[in-house]
Amino acid sequence: MFTAGKNRKRNHNCCEYNRTGNIPARARAVCNTGSGYKGRIAINQITGLGRPLVFSHVTNRLIVLLSLVVLVLIFIYQVTLGEAFLEALGSAGAAAFAFFLSWAISREIDPYHDWAAFPALPFTLGAVVLYGSPALATLLFILLLSRMLNLSTGHRTTVLDALLLIILGAILFISGFVIALPILAAAFWLDSILFEASPVNRRHIYFAILSLGLFAAMVPFYYPQLDYRPGFDLYTGSAVLVLALSAGILMARAGTRRIAGDNGKELLDTRRVRLAQVTVALFVVVEIFLRGSIALTMLYPAFFACMGTAIYNLFRRPDPDG
Repeated sequence: MFTAGKNRKRNHNCCEYNRTGNIPARARAVCNTGSGYKGRIAINQITGLGRPLVFSHVTNRLIVLLSLVVLVLIFIYQVTLGEAFLEALGSAGAAAFAFFLSWAISREIDPYHDWAAFPALPFTLGAVVLYGSPALATLLFILLLSRMLNLSTGHRTTVLDALLLIILGAILFISGFVIALPILAAAFWLDSILFEASPVNRRHIYFAILSLGLFAAMVPFYYPQLDYRPGFDLYTGSAVLVLALSAGILMARAGTRRIAGDNGKELLDTRRVRLAQVTVALFVVVEIFLRGSIALTMLYPAFFACMGTAIYNLFRRPDPDG
């Protein structure tokens, strides 16, 4: 998983193209060997949105280690608060998964820099302790949506992927995240017409229509039951400002490095990466407007992913290749 921005010393030639856009034959051989590559092949036979963790990369090993540490620490913390063993284990597992998702979303927001995914983690850990488990299914939806847009896997979204995203969007709508289906429809539509869309992408217009149709059909039945408490105060206003600044910094500073997706064949499109960045930030912003501060307690890993990657890009050294 997350091979687009590999460590420069070990895999620079494998991941980064030269100025003509061609990858050297030797680098292709490196990309197309090893257990990590075989794992990607196995996953991509099923889905175009899967990214296996490749343990040959230090950042991947580090996030697994840190997630396990969070699991243990939160478990001990919950036990000391008096929770039963199984309840404490469940709370710790959810916390570790939220911690991991913050890193994973950060990797999709900025696939160019491995270490950009780590500044969000201390903030996420603090929020886990303060607020408990966030909306994990919604965060997973945001992660998969960003992968569909930026094509970090190097593979197009399959019909099965699209249908699963629509089903998940409908489930999220029922649970109160009313923006999920409209944003998914917009993402399908943009994916079908922008950036020299392939025939595979152009069929996404039908999934956009299906998403909007499902949204329109569900609104009369579920919208009156949804508990919305919109509120805009200093707290939520500051959060929206942070997200807007983060999106601006990312679009200006995240770079245009010429790197390949996981398949080692196609360059990541900077415009698609920026679209994914805006989509993640927009999802959180709209939820804040609809639900007030409670949205932040449910989506804080995505919020800190935007903020953390922006902080990294604000202070990092310029890339030598763009």
